[in-house]
Amino acid sequence: MSSFPTVRPATPADHPGLVRIWRRAVEATHTFLTAADVDAIETEVRTAALPGLTVLVAQHDDGTPVGWVGTDGHRVEALFVDPSAHGGGVGSALLAAATTGMPRVELDVNEQNPGAVGFYEHLGFVRTGRSGRDGQGKPFPLLHLRRDRLPEPSDPASSTTALLLGYVDFYRDRVLARYAALPVADRTTGRLPSGWSPAELLHHLSCMERRWLEWGFVDADLPDPWADHVDGRWALPPGVGADDVVAALSAQGLRTREIAESVGPGAAGLPSGRWAGAPPATIERTLLHVVQEYARHLGHLDVVVELATGSTGE
Repeated sequence: MSSFPTVRPATPADHPGLVRIWRRAVEATHTFLTAADVDAIETEVRTAALPGLTVLVAQHDDGTPVGWVGTDGHRVEALFVDPSAHGGGVGSALLAAATTGMPRVELDVNEQNPGAVGFYEHLGFVRTGRSGRDGQGKPFPLLHLRRDRLPEPSDPASSTTALLLGYVDFYRDRVLARYAALPVADRTTGRLPSGWSPAELLHHLSCMERRWLEWGFVDADLPDPWADHVDGRWALPPGVGADDVVAALSAQGLRTREIAESVGPGAAGLPSGRWAGAPPATIERTLLHVVQEYARHLGHLDVVVELATGSTGE
């Protein structure tokens, strides 16, 4: 099974399996609930939450669902991962895919679930308030959390790697926000003479990060490092759509951070086919290349958004 799952929109046929994931996750983490509490909430999940929210599903390569997230506007109303997949990046990938382009994200989390509180705070959420009871009036305190769009990194950083990672995340966030600002039809339409579409640009950026970090730095065995290039131009693989590239880019960002944070300052990558016999790049040079790719292509995307919508700026 893959380290990072595929994220896709849910269908009604998924709902029974998602309820089972919800129950397993709650029984593993919400130990303050009684069995009667869980039964009552399960009915609400089945009859109201799943039908009423925008739901994304994370699944492994074999099609097995391992988690889901439900949103309503800028609010994350549900995020549950099967206990068998805890710690594998599923929750982060779901949250990234569901909140792409949102200038702010709000959610509530049970105060008595410290693992979930720590998960959200690690991803940049801050506490904005507390309620002594949950939405059903029961004595289960809720913490109200919020995360605004990523700010531009500022000094001091703990290391050059940390600063560069901050800029990679910053520019990736801006690219995804500009992509989300496009009308749906324009995401797969080429407006510039070179002919590329914004969806192809996002696919290129995902492959670019994979080439430099996974292939170039850790010498991962990638089946097709140049999957974004067909006949000398960017192209989407068969079956990959305008929403798929968003989830893929968000998940690739998590992998980039995982690799970069696993090595020390000045660390050089492993010899690989990426370098064609030249000395491997250091982690700092690798991340600097990724930063300049994002900055350059963000400018390209700004032009496309202006042509498509007339809007300028962020």
